[in-house]
Amino acid sequence: MGTGSPRGSFNPYEDFHEDDRFAEFLDYHARDRFEDAHVELVLNGDILDLLKVRVGGIWPDQITETVAVEKVRQCLAGHPVVFDALRDFLRRGRTQVTYIPGNHDIELLLPGPQQALLDRIAGPAERHRVQFVTRTEAYHLPEGIQIRHGHQWEAIHRFDYRNLMVSRAGREPVINLPWGSQFVLKVMNPAKLERYLIDHIIPLRRLMLASIVLDFRFAMKFIFKTIYHFIRTRFSPHGNIIRRFVDTLRIFRDEISPLAEFDRFAMRALRRTQGVHTLITGHSHGPRCRILENGKLYINTGSWVKIINIDLQYLGRDDGLTYAMVESTDGREPRTTLNRWYGSHRLTRTVEYLG
Repeated sequence: MGTGSPRGSFNPYEDFHEDDRFAEFLDYHARDRFEDAHVELVLNGDILDLLKVRVGGIWPDQITETVAVEKVRQCLAGHPVVFDALRDFLRRGRTQVTYIPGNHDIELLLPGPQQALLDRIAGPAERHRVQFVTRTEAYHLPEGIQIRHGHQWEAIHRFDYRNLMVSRAGREPVINLPWGSQFVLKVMNPAKLERYLIDHIIPLRRLMLASIVLDFRFAMKFIFKTIYHFIRTRFSPHGNIIRRFVDTLRIFRDEISPLAEFDRFAMRALRRTQGVHTLITGHSHGPRCRILENGKLYINTGSWVKIINIDLQYLGRDDGLTYAMVESTDGREPRTTLNRWYGSHRLTRTVEYLG
């Protein structure tokens, strides 16, 4: 969720348009057969797309806690239906919300943005039922289930939880952004003004190859800007040279290695993790449900944002509004499934903008 889409105008930086569906989803899991159940909603990263939020007319790359709070408040104002629904969900009583920040909402690791969200969705009686996972990406359920956003497996998006902020003499510290976040701010966001769907089409490298043939001028400009940004940030005289060099090698490895495919990273991690039989991730936008050879279960919850995958094996597939459900009753072993939300049938849907 970004800053919203005002009626009659187009916001190329707003990707989420399922506010009513999500509100309906929350309401469903707070009533009827869930009336007497304990229901925990896990928001597994990239819930707020703070990288696309302007402050002072720009996309700031020097993100202080003050700037981060302003970005969160803009998103809260842009999606009142969603945050009203979250507030009502928490008021039900036997509910809990767990927020795992991802690479697009890294700001939620900071107390100020957390407080801004809490003020919007939770009263004094509900605040103890909202938690933020801030010291590590992994969130464990007691039954051997691990939930991770997944950005830490990719060097381009990985950040250091122990050194999140960079001190500045006499000024407010700023977030130590990974290269992938800087790329979005400096290259991807400006490109969306020309081709707003550029970050809705995956994988990006195949899109660029196709664009060289079909959209040559834009492709060349985008590629040159990417190269310039990479050189400028990777070989600048600031920061730890050795660490930056090692990170650069990791980025190259991730981008050229066959193992760079996100699902392979996730399944390899699941195979190697003792005491975990189910891994739930997000990040890559592609829903997956796979049983590994050792009986372990891998689920990727996909995305509620429209994504076009131009890999031939996925081309034309409509993944819908997918989510993971973990159910445990009467002390039995929990059952984890990948589901698609359809909700109630509607005859119409309001069109806020049509160019």
